Amino acid sequence: MKVQLLVILSLLSADLFSQENKSADSVFFYDQRQRHLEFSKQNATLLLKNTENQIGKVSLIYDYASGNLRNSQMPLSSSNIQFSSDGIRKLGRLKLYGDFTYSRIKDHGLGNSLRGEEIDDQPFYYLAEKESDVQRQKYHAKGIISYELIRDKIYLSSGFNYVYYLADRSIDPRMSLKWFDFIVKPELTWVNKHFHLGLSGLWGYGTENTTIKYKNKDYSNGSAYPDRITYLNYGYGYTRKAFDNFSRRKQYKGFGMHLATTLDSWNTLLNLDYKVSEDANGKSLDASLKDEIFSTYQSDQLEGQLLLTKQKGHRIQQIEAAYSTLIGEDYFNALAAKNYTAKNRMTYLSYSNLKTKGNHSFEWGVHTRYLSAYKKDAITSHLFEYSYVQPGLKAGYYQANPGKYRFSAIVSPSLVLPLQTTSNVATTQVTEFTTTVTYPDYAFRKITSGRVDLKLQYVSQTFSKDFRTGVTLNAGISKALDKPNIEYPSKFLPGDQRFFMNLSLNLYF
Repeated sequence: MKVQLLVILSLLSADLFSQENKSADSVFFYDQRQRHLEFSKQNATLLLKNTENQIGKVSLIYDYASGNLRNSQMPLSSSNIQFSSDGIRKLGRLKLYGDFTYSRIKDHGLGNSLRGEEIDDQPFYYLAEKESDVQRQKYHAKGIISYELIRDKIYLSSGFNYVYYLADRSIDPRMSLKWFDFIVKPELTWVNKHFHLGLSGLWGYGTENTTIKYKNKDYSNGSAYPDRITYLNYGYGYTRKAFDNFSRRKQYKGFGMHLATTLDSWNTLLNLDYKVSEDANGKSLDASLKDEIFSTYQSDQLEGQLLLTKQKGHRIQQIEAAYSTLIGEDYFNALAAKNYTAKNRMTYLSYSNLKTKGNHSFEWGVHTRYLSAYKKDAITSHLFEYSYVQPGLKAGYYQANPGKYRFSAIVSPSLVLPLQTTSNVATTQVTEFTTTVTYPDYAFRKITSGRVDLKLQYVSQTFSKDFRTGVTLNAGISKALDKPNIEYPSKFLPGDQRFFMNLSLNLYF
């Protein structure tokens, strides 16, 4: 029923955002224009600044990833079929953005992770070493509604983000998970001839319920089948055998500042957002929360993003910078103290240059990403931290034949270079989690690897006057270039390569 509803919403949005006078395919065709559009969809202030007032896209997407260059909590292979529709429309004093996506995911060979989508810093989830297939479904709707309160000056808006998620595992221990999130982002935007300035708030809540069952009770007891035993991970190393119903109640709050302006001929988009996520973890949400809650976890995240775009003649330059930092801490009721600490930091910087000659355009670019992560479990004296830098290059070719077709090819090679990888576990504190998760993580993050990504795109402009059709292929491969031997007794060691592929069939309105 939910699939049918989402398809109806997607088709309605395709009709709502359909073009009357021009094609939207060029907006989605060039990487720089698409990045500018995606940046503008993040909040109402940037959406109002964007000059696109009537565009839409419907896609049927197939995702696939496979290979052993992974850690122990990633599947050996994963496939994902998506149906999505999104668009922008201006209706009088209203400006609307909507995005509806349905995903059907199948993970193969997944162990040590009996949970929904992995959130790297989040503790408190079930795990069992035995690998299995996991079926997932995700319903995701998001959008923005903006109303012109005072003509050309003040806009009142609200964004929303809705997620409904299901996951099931097919063998013992059998997981059944349901996850729901709803977030609203009210925003007030001031507009004048020099800039758009917006202030926003964020409020949200969610629930997550996980049930673990055994069809064969022999698997749940004793040590005859150690890989079938279910553990509840309290932090990063402290685990206990358990398969009670586990529930998580979530609350979100935050605020943001968003700016769109022009600085010395550079179109400037800036986001600053702060978000607090609070999890209350318990055995069941059906009983009294006061009696059932055994721990809480809070993460504070600060994000900043900047996009600069400058067009002069037939040349477009684009600079993007991003920074985020996260600090998370739990409170364990049984200890009346903190046990787990997580810290993440990310920095990204890119530059691209597009030059057009007639029907042909050539693009080149450079980019680099820095990421660091830190996890500490006080009870079991587990500490794991790593950092890496990923520099890369980009070269692209675009061909546009008006009234006929568009074609593009982009190649992006990059390197993953470890900077620091540390695992510190006292020999007296080594647990099942240490050998199945911590040490495999350590081995994976020590690897120096290379990656090559290829994007091919073809858009036909002859099929219909009302819309364009297109196909996009993204493919990539990561290969280990240096795999140091590790001194720890790990039950899982990463392989040499991993392949990625994304194929989408698109309608542009």
